[in-house]
Parts: sequence; C-alpha cells; structure tokens
Amino acid sequence: MVSDLNNLRKDLPGKGKISIYWLGGAGFVFKFDSGLTICVDPYLSDTAERLVGFKRLCESPIKAEELHFDVLFFTHDHCDHLDVDSFDILMQSNPKARVLAPAPCVPFLQEKNAVYELVAPGTSLLVGDNIRINTVAADHGTLCPGAVGFVLKFSGRSLYFSGDTACNEVLLKEVIASRPEIIVPCINGAYGNMNEAEAAALAGKCGAKIAVPSHYDLFAEHGGNVDAFVESLKVKSPGTRAQVLTPGLGVEV
Repeated sequence: MVSDLNNLRKDLPGKGKISIYWLGGAGFVFKFDSGLTICVDPYLSDTAERLVGFKRLCESPIKAEELHFDVLFFTHDHCDHLDVDSFDILMQSNPKARVLAPAPCVPFLQEKNAVYELVAPGTSLLVGDNIRINTVAADHGTLCPGAVGFVLKFSGRSLYFSGDTACNEVLLKEVIASRPEIIVPCINGAYGNMNEAEAAALAGKCGAKIAVPSHYDLFAEHGGNVDAFVESLKVKSPGTRAQVLTPGLGVEV
C-alpha cells in the first residue's frame, strides 16, 4: 500500500507492519502499527546550497512545519543529515519529540539548548511499548568518525538503517549477524559511502528480504544510481526485493 506523507498523521500500517516514507536523500520516516513515528535525518531546506553550494535536484516533499514525529534520530552532523535551517521549525512543530543523536551533533544541540539523548554504538533504547532502537557503528572515515546507524526491532521483525558508512564488514559484523529483514543502505559511493554494488552485497550478507536504497538523487555531487543498485541486487542478493521509493510517498511492508 502506497501512502502520501501529507497523510502521515492519519494513515496507520497494518498490524505487525511498518510504513516507510522517503524524504529524499538520506531522510526517512518510519511509522508503526502503534502509531509511533520515527523520523531520521530529515533534510527539508536548502542548507547544503547555502553552506557548501550543493543545489537540490528535487524539491522537499514536505514543509518542516508539516512534518510530525514522536522520535527524531540524527546519524551524524553533516548538513544534509542534521538540517540546521529546519531544526527550529521541526522542534516547534514537535515539542514532545525525543531527540536521539551521537556525539558529533552535541555542539549544535547544546547551542540550541535542545533536550536530547546521547546515543553511541551499543546504546539500546525502548521507544513506545515494543519498538527498540539499537545504535550501531558506521564507518564514515575521517569525515565523521562518530557517525552511527541503527537497527530497529519491532513485532519480531528488524530493520537496519546504515546512515553514511563504507561497507566495512568488520565494523558491521554485529549488524550482519543480526540478520535484519529490511535494510536501508546508502548507495551513493561518494564521500566514503557504500556504492551500489557494495550495498547490494551487504544486503546479501545480511540475508535481507527487502532493501530500500537511500542517499541518491538529492545532489549531483553525491552520485548514486538506483537502477544500478537494483541490477546489482539481482546478482549479489537475488533473494532480496528492492523497494524503490518516491520522495514524499511511503510503502507498507
């Protein structure tokens, strides 16, 4: 079932299901059958153009003041993940939301006097009644040594969100061993991230049933070809189904 992000507050996935919405780039929203909503790395402004000259290839699918969530998770502090120009608006629209962030984000959050919970690899938090977020390591090299990803556990199911990371099998050993059913890998291959073939290979090593590609088609500088990822998946992990999303739309899985 395909859902529109603008109907996020009223649409509810079926029991044991999760609705995954793409905000574009590395931004996602996950909604559970309890109604709880987790937002990850929302980039909704033109911060990257202002700071580093990266122009959007597509418009933001939703305005910051219209995006609602219960939990906001930042994987690291790069401007296309921690959107400093949208942060105040997001917090004003979601004053009760839990903010979870790793160490690289702390200086900004402290500057904003934001209430947040510090996460690091090994952190395990319960959100809602039965959804657990396990923070895992990411390998973003010298660009951001403190970047993280996470594994969601819900209704006997699991989802791995890579954040920005290289395909470092030693670092990702625990993720691979956990055999996540759903994997949301970066595929862009720039700035030390996994490329399309590496992300497909990781899906195979995890034994994932569903792969949702991320981190492409937002900036020309980032790279990433979703068609190449889908083709690589057919070869490197034929048991994994590619779930390609459209910004602003969600799919129940």
